[in-house]
Amino acid sequence: MNHKVFYLDGKKINSKQTFLNQAAEAMEIPTYFGANWDAFDECITDLTWCPAQRYVILYDHADIFAQAEPTQYQIALDILNSAKEYWEANNIPLKFLVINK
Repeated sequence: MNHKVFYLDGKKINSKQTFLNQAAEAMEIPTYFGANWDAFDECITDLTWCPAQRYVILYDHADIFAQAEPTQYQIALDILNSAKEYWEANNIPLKFLVINK
C-alpha cells in the first residue's frame, strides 16, 4: 500500500504563518500555495502532486502553537479534521496525530 507521511516540526511553529510555511514544506505543496487558511484547506484536499492510498500527518510539539495563538491553532485543527472527513468520504484514509511536548 502506498503511504505518504508528512511531519510537522512544531518546534518551528508558533504562529499561523509558521504553521502554513512548515505545512507547505512538509507536504511539498506547490509554489502556487497562497499561504492562508483557505489555500491550505484547498491544498490538503487536493494532494494531486503526491498521490497515495493513505496519508498520515504527524504534528509534533503542537502545544507551542496552541499556547501562542490558540484561535489560529484551532482553525488549523478544524481544517485537518475537515480534510480527514473529505478523504475518508473518498475512501482514502487521512490520519493526523497531534503530539504535545
